[in-house]
Amino acid sequence: MELIEIAQLVTGIATLIVAIVLIWQMFIQKKTLDIAHDDADSNMSLYAMDTRSRTNEWFADKCTQEFLDKFDKGLDSLTKKEFIILKTYVLDTIRVLTTEYRLGRLTDNNMSYYRTHFTMELNLDNKLFRDYIEKYQLEPMHRSLSATSYGGFTEFLIEVWEEASDRKFELAT
Repeated sequence: MELIEIAQLVTGIATLIVAIVLIWQMFIQKKTLDIAHDDADSNMSLYAMDTRSRTNEWFADKCTQEFLDKFDKGLDSLTKKEFIILKTYVLDTIRVLTTEYRLGRLTDNNMSYYRTHFTMELNLDNKLFRDYIEKYQLEPMHRSLSATSYGGFTEFLIEVWEEASDRKFELAT
Protein backbone atom coordinates (compact mmCIF):
# COMPACT_ATOMS: atom_id res chain seq x y z
CA MET A 1 0.00 0.00 0.00
CA GLU A 2 1.17 3.40 -0.84
CA LEU A 3 1.16 6.34 1.47
CA ILE A 4 -1.72 8.03 -0.37
CA GLU A 5 -3.94 4.97 0.01
CA ILE A 6 -3.18 4.79 3.73
CA ALA A 7 -4.03 8.51 4.08
CA GLN A 8 -7.34 7.98 2.25
CA LEU A 9 -8.17 4.98 4.45
CA VAL A 10 -7.40 6.93 7.64
CA THR A 11 -9.47 9.89 6.35
CA GLY A 12 -12.40 7.59 5.54
CA ILE A 13 -12.29 5.93 8.97
CA ALA A 14 -12.09 9.34 10.67
CA THR A 15 -15.09 10.57 8.65
CA LEU A 16 -17.06 7.47 9.63
CA ILE A 17 -16.20 7.98 13.32
CA VAL A 18 -17.29 11.65 13.14
CA ALA A 19 -20.57 10.64 11.46
CA ILE A 20 -21.24 8.03 14.18
CA VAL A 21 -20.51 10.59 16.93
CA LEU A 22 -22.86 13.11 15.29
CA ILE A 23 -25.66 10.54 15.03
CA TRP A 24 -25.14 9.60 18.68
CA GLN A 25 -25.33 13.30 19.65
CA MET A 26 -28.60 13.65 17.70
CA PHE A 27 -30.13 10.79 19.71
CA ILE A 28 -29.00 12.41 22.97
CA GLN A 29 -30.41 15.76 21.82
CA LYS A 30 -33.75 14.14 20.90
CA LYS A 31 -34.01 12.57 24.36
CA THR A 32 -33.16 15.92 25.96
CA LEU A 33 -35.82 17.69 23.90
CA ASP A 34 -38.41 15.04 24.80
CA ILE A 35 -37.63 15.52 28.49
CA ALA A 36 -37.83 19.31 28.11
CA HIS A 37 -41.21 18.97 26.34
CA ASP A 38 -42.56 16.75 29.12
CA ASP A 39 -41.28 19.19 31.74
CA ALA A 40 -42.87 22.13 29.92
CA ASP A 41 -46.21 20.30 29.70
CA SER A 42 -46.04 19.43 33.39
CA ASN A 43 -45.19 23.02 34.26
CA MET A 44 -48.06 24.31 32.11
CA SER A 45 -50.44 21.83 33.74
CA LEU A 46 -49.44 22.90 37.23
CA TYR A 47 -49.69 26.58 36.33
CA ALA A 48 -53.14 26.09 34.76
CA MET A 49 -54.35 24.20 37.83
CA ASP A 50 -52.96 26.88 40.13
CA THR A 51 -54.64 29.62 38.11
CA ARG A 52 -57.93 27.71 38.10
CA SER A 53 -57.76 27.10 41.83
CA ARG A 54 -57.08 30.74 42.57
CA THR A 55 -59.85 31.89 40.24
CA ASN A 56 -62.34 29.44 41.74
CA GLU A 57 -61.39 30.39 45.30
CA TRP A 58 -61.70 34.08 44.46
CA PHE A 59 -65.09 33.52 42.83
CA ALA A 60 -66.37 31.43 45.75
CA ASP A 61 -65.24 34.13 48.15
CA LYS A 62 -67.13 36.79 46.17
CA CYS A 63 -70.36 34.78 45.89
CA THR A 64 -73.00 35.91 48.34
CA GLN A 65 -76.23 34.01 48.87
CA GLU A 66 -78.07 36.73 46.92
CA PHE A 67 -75.66 36.29 44.02
CA LEU A 68 -76.04 32.50 44.09
CA ASP A 69 -79.82 32.89 44.00
CA LYS A 70 -79.48 34.77 40.70
CA PHE A 71 -77.73 31.92 38.87
CA ASP A 72 -81.06 30.68 37.47
CA LYS A 73 -82.16 34.21 36.51
CA GLY A 74 -80.96 36.38 33.66
CA LEU A 75 -78.26 39.00 33.45
CA ASP A 76 -80.78 41.74 34.26
CA SER A 77 -80.98 40.47 37.85
CA LEU A 78 -77.33 41.32 38.60
CA THR A 79 -76.00 44.37 40.36
CA LYS A 80 -73.03 46.14 38.75
CA LYS A 81 -70.67 44.54 41.24
CA GLU A 82 -72.08 41.04 40.63
CA PHE A 83 -71.75 41.60 36.89
CA ILE A 84 -68.08 42.54 37.27
CA ILE A 85 -67.47 39.47 39.45
CA LEU A 86 -69.15 37.23 36.87
CA LYS A 87 -67.27 38.88 34.00
CA THR A 88 -63.90 38.51 35.73
CA TYR A 89 -64.50 34.85 36.57
CA VAL A 90 -65.66 33.92 33.07
CA LEU A 91 -62.87 35.84 31.33
CA ASP A 92 -60.17 34.28 33.50
CA THR A 93 -61.55 30.78 33.00
CA ILE A 94 -61.88 31.14 29.22
CA ARG A 95 -58.45 32.77 29.00
CA VAL A 96 -56.80 29.78 30.67
CA LEU A 97 -58.66 27.26 28.50
CA THR A 98 -57.97 29.05 25.20
CA THR A 99 -54.32 29.54 26.12
CA GLU A 100 -53.93 25.86 26.94
CA TYR A 101 -55.59 24.98 23.64
CA ARG A 102 -53.48 27.46 21.66
CA LEU A 103 -50.29 26.06 23.22
CA GLY A 104 -51.34 22.55 22.20
CA ARG A 105 -52.00 21.06 25.61
CA LEU A 106 -54.05 17.85 25.46
CA THR A 107 -55.20 18.39 21.90
CA ASP A 108 -54.49 14.89 20.66
CA ASN A 109 -57.97 14.74 19.10
CA ASN A 110 -59.41 14.41 22.61
CA MET A 111 -61.49 17.49 23.33
CA SER A 112 -63.17 15.96 26.40
CA TYR A 113 -60.75 17.86 28.66
CA TYR A 114 -61.89 21.20 27.23
CA ARG A 115 -65.55 20.15 27.07
CA THR A 116 -65.51 19.15 30.74
CA HIS A 117 -63.75 22.27 31.96
CA PHE A 118 -65.77 24.63 29.81
CA THR A 119 -69.04 23.06 30.97
CA MET A 120 -68.21 22.62 34.66
CA GLU A 121 -66.07 25.64 35.42
CA LEU A 122 -68.34 28.01 33.55
CA ASN A 123 -71.44 26.59 35.20
CA LEU A 124 -73.27 26.09 31.93
CA ASP A 125 -76.12 24.42 33.78
CA ASN A 126 -77.05 27.90 35.07
CA LYS A 127 -78.96 30.39 32.94
CA LEU A 128 -76.89 33.33 34.17
CA PHE A 129 -73.64 31.85 32.89
CA ARG A 130 -75.12 30.67 29.59
CA ASP A 131 -76.60 34.12 28.93
CA TYR A 132 -73.37 35.91 29.82
CA ILE A 133 -71.23 33.61 27.69
CA GLU A 134 -73.58 33.93 24.74
CA LYS A 135 -73.80 37.71 24.83
CA TYR A 136 -70.32 38.73 25.98
CA GLN A 137 -68.10 35.87 24.87
CA LEU A 138 -69.44 33.86 21.95
CA GLU A 139 -70.89 36.72 19.95
CA PRO A 140 -67.74 38.90 20.14
CA MET A 141 -65.46 35.90 19.52
CA HIS A 142 -67.53 34.83 16.55
CA ARG A 143 -67.66 38.36 15.13
CA SER A 144 -63.98 39.24 15.61
CA LEU A 145 -62.48 35.88 14.75
CA SER A 146 -63.41 33.36 12.16
CA ALA A 147 -65.28 30.38 13.55
CA THR A 148 -62.22 28.27 12.82
CA SER A 149 -59.81 30.38 14.87
CA TYR A 150 -57.42 28.41 17.04
CA GLY A 151 -58.07 25.35 14.93
CA GLY A 152 -61.83 25.50 15.46
CA PHE A 153 -61.83 26.24 19.20
CA THR A 154 -64.39 29.05 18.84
CA GLU A 155 -66.64 26.67 16.95
CA PHE A 156 -66.08 24.07 19.67
CA LEU A 157 -67.09 26.53 22.43
CA ILE A 158 -70.27 27.32 20.52
CA GLU A 159 -71.02 23.60 20.21
CA VAL A 160 -70.60 23.04 23.97
CA TRP A 161 -72.76 26.08 24.74
CA GLU A 162 -75.48 24.79 22.37
CA GLU A 163 -75.51 21.42 24.13
CA ALA A 164 -75.88 23.08 27.54
CA SER A 165 -78.54 25.56 26.45
CA ASP A 166 -80.52 23.18 24.20
CA ARG A 167 -80.72 25.78 21.46
CA LYS A 168 -78.82 26.85 18.38
CA PHE A 169 -76.37 29.75 18.65
CA GLU A 170 -77.31 32.67 16.46
CA LEU A 171 -75.63 36.03 16.25
CA ALA A 172 -77.81 38.84 17.61
CA THR A 173 -78.75 41.33 14.97
